[in-house]
This record gives sequence, C-alpha cells and structure tokens, in this order.
Amino acid sequence: MANSTDIRVLTDMDNALYHAESSHVSRSAASRYFGADGGRSQRFVEVLGGSLFSGSVAASLGTAVDTAVSAMIGGVEWRSVIHVPPADVCATDGSRRGKKYTDWKSSLLTSAIEVSAVDEQKIHSIVQSLQEHKLARDLIALSTHSQYSVFWTDENGHPRKARADGVTATEWWDLKTTSSEWRDIGHSFRKYFYDWQAAWYSDAAEAAGCPPFVFRFVCVQTFPPFDVRVFTLPKRTLARARAEIDETLNAMRARRESGVYVDEQYHEAVELQIG
Repeated sequence: MANSTDIRVLTDMDNALYHAESSHVSRSAASRYFGADGGRSQRFVEVLGGSLFSGSVAASLGTAVDTAVSAMIGGVEWRSVIHVPPADVCATDGSRRGKKYTDWKSSLLTSAIEVSAVDEQKIHSIVQSLQEHKLARDLIALSTHSQYSVFWTDENGHPRKARADGVTATEWWDLKTTSSEWRDIGHSFRKYFYDWQAAWYSDAAEAAGCPPFVFRFVCVQTFPPFDVRVFTLPKRTLARARAEIDETLNAMRARRESGVYVDEQYHEAVELQIG
C-alpha cells in the first residue's frame, strides 16, 4: 500500500464514538458487502438505515475479554473493569432489576463490563491462559496501546478505519476468543474474514507509520482448558484478501455513485447443489 492521505491516529477514542463514525468504512462493514448479495446489504444499511448486527452471547464474552486485556495493557487490574452484580443488589428472584441494582450499575466506571459469575470465572481462566503462553504474554506486556484507532484514505481514494486490540513499538496484533477446535480454526478465520482483518490492519499500521511486520492473532478457546495459539497468515492468503478488499470497496463506491445496489443476477434462479 502507498500514498495514503488524511491520516488520523487516536489513542484514546471512546469505543462507541469509533463505531459511530460513519465517514470511514471498517473491515467488518466492508466484509458484509462482499459477494453477490453485498449490494443488498449495503443498500439496507446506507439507504434504508438498517443494521446488520444481531449480537450474540459469544460476542458479549469476547467483548468482556477484550475489556479485561485492554485494562492489562493499560496497567490496570482486569477485575476493576469486570463486575458481577452482588446478590444483595438483585431482586428476590435473582433478576437484575430494581433500585438497588440500578444504583449499583450506575456506580461502575463507564469502561466497566457487567458479566455473570459463570463468565467471570471463564474470563479468569482465559486471562490465566494468556499469561501462561509466553508469546501471548509478551505481546500483552510489550503493548503500549489498546483500541488504537486509525483513520485514513487509501491509494484508491477509499476512506477506511481500523482499531487494533494491541500495538507495540513495532507491530499490531489482535485478540480473538473462539469456540472452535484448532483443527477448525481456518474455517472460522475465513468465515469471519479475519484474513481481511490481517491485510486491512497491516495497511492501517503502515498508514500510521509503523514499519513492516507480520500481523499476529492471539486466539484463546472459550472452553476448558482455555488453550492459546498465536497465528499468522501466509502471504498468498493476504494477497487474496487484499484483492477481495479492493474489489469490494470499488463495488461499494460504484453502487453508491450509480444508485444501483442490486445485480440482475440476484433475480435469477440458482441451481442448488446438495451432497
């Protein structure tokens, strides 16, 4: 990548503000507009004002783990930002409602995450596993920033943004929680466009002035014994991802400029292959 312009780097941007900033496209947004049905997804969001995010329990646990690790990078005890409601603030049936509960919740830091006792124990085990893995522990210890936000315009004139989980003096890396077995992790990486993320975030790092590096994913399983692996991706995979990214960003711009979001192919019958 070369000739990036309009570069902004923000080291303390609020997470909600980052996601609300809509003039730059994120990797996760662009990946939703990839492929034959990408135009309808783009139209649903940009023209009709819809949202493609449905959320999940797994995502909630992943967010809590991200919050805990971000605290560790900042030199803060992770338990100070992960909280389980005390039994005496919950309603008599154990539900999270009532004045005692709302008063307790309002007393938490804005950066804090509320979790169940079960998830707190999982987070404890995940943090312990990350600390036991030498490379993962070193990446966390060497990181100077978390949730490091970069906004830039790439060489093709596409405004893009990225937000890294961890940034050291020489590289960016990302943390992933996964419910996959390691033998299936490649499928998960492709399904969730993590190959795009490695290429996209490497471009963002270059735009921000970081020297070339090999992007690494710190992955931790969300089930016992909470094993950790650190993965990199081969150059051919990153080259394919960059080609798909360029194709998608160009298509997004063409749809927006023409007002035509749906290909004629969408209306045709498709032969379904079974077995």
